[in-house]
Amino acid sequence: MPRSRKRKPSKRRGKAETLLGTLTSESFQKAVIVALVFAILLLLSGVTYSFTARNPVSIVFLPGGGIRVFLWSMSAQTHAETMVILLYYMLGAGGLWLYVNAATKPFNPRSTKYMLFFSFLLLLLSGLGLYNAYVAKYISP
Repeated sequence: MPRSRKRKPSKRRGKAETLLGTLTSESFQKAVIVALVFAILLLLSGVTYSFTARNPVSIVFLPGGGIRVFLWSMSAQTHAETMVILLYYMLGAGGLWLYVNAATKPFNPRSTKYMLFFSFLLLLLSGLGLYNAYVAKYISP
């Protein structure tokens, strides 16, 4: 009767299993989702225009001593405008994330109420900020 030989685990197989375990872990998948959402928000805020413009403007200093973040043209954008719009988009994404957590994972009624209130607040601030930024694009100095 032939004896069955036990295979000795190789180093390569152990590393592959470790890597596979890391890639399938829940925390890694959440980190990938957060990175993708952040990359999408960067693209939506206009970072590609800031990188590809020939003469990008950081901020506009007006002759009377004022500062202008938003240019008065829809075909131009400052770096500061990109950062402000990114901040508003991140506020909105945070509000949506809070709302989804409150709706899908109700912990207790008190924390759910707080999460719903702050999600509404973040979405409201994001919407008002984006609206004011849009209006500021049409106001000339």
